[in-house]
Amino acid sequence: MEDLIPIGQFAAASRLSLKALRLYDENGLLPPAHVDPDSGYRFYRLDQLREATLIGLLRSVDMPLAEIRRVLTSRSTVRIDEYEAALVDQLDERRGILDYVRSYLKEEQMFEVQTKTFGPVRYASRTARVRVAELPRHIEETVRELKALHEATGPDFVVYHGEVNEQADGPVEVALPAEAGEHELAETEVAYTVAEGADTEFPAILGAYDAVAGWAKRNGRELAGPPLEINHAVEGQPFRIEIAWPIR
Repeated sequence: MEDLIPIGQFAAASRLSLKALRLYDENGLLPPAHVDPDSGYRFYRLDQLREATLIGLLRSVDMPLAEIRRVLTSRSTVRIDEYEAALVDQLDERRGILDYVRSYLKEEQMFEVQTKTFGPVRYASRTARVRVAELPRHIEETVRELKALHEATGPDFVVYHGEVNEQADGPVEVALPAEAGEHELAETEVAYTVAEGADTEFPAILGAYDAVAGWAKRNGRELAGPPLEINHAVEGQPFRIEIAWPIR
């Protein structure tokens, strides 16, 4: 017991708050060396200061607790390298969004919105939870897998059953029209617009969604289901995506 110090002194020495120490204890990162059975008061060993400092430094760069646990377990700098690479990727993505916001503030994007009937269509699909950074690759790989199993009867499309961005992950349903598909989308009226080239990429494509939603509001219509992105890829031409939103 001579090597033990109470939690208050350990907090001061480690520059961590009492709240943080309790959180790290609850998550198995830095449990106290001894807990008084009568008072519940926590004590730490002096040699735990190094671990506390390490955790504090990693939290200062917003490393998630689960990732910190892996670092503490492996004691390898490889985890640090991987996390740094992920941070660089996130910074590039956020810079891209800020660049788009600059142009968004300067000029209004123009998307022509029309209505049409979409469906009925029988299709095969796979649904997954995906964040925006992984979305293009996920769609491409899933379409490839579906085409290996089914003969397409029309352009592939994606149904967004929830928001997809850096925090939200859908879910996202990637679909391929096919006679032997297990699902069927009923005939429905949609409001739609077309994005082309750079406007098909996130975050620029959000302008197309805004255009459809704005059209519906101005024309007294209601959005009546999850939006679809219908992919129109023609060799030698800019990539085109049709944003179609069911309305009533």
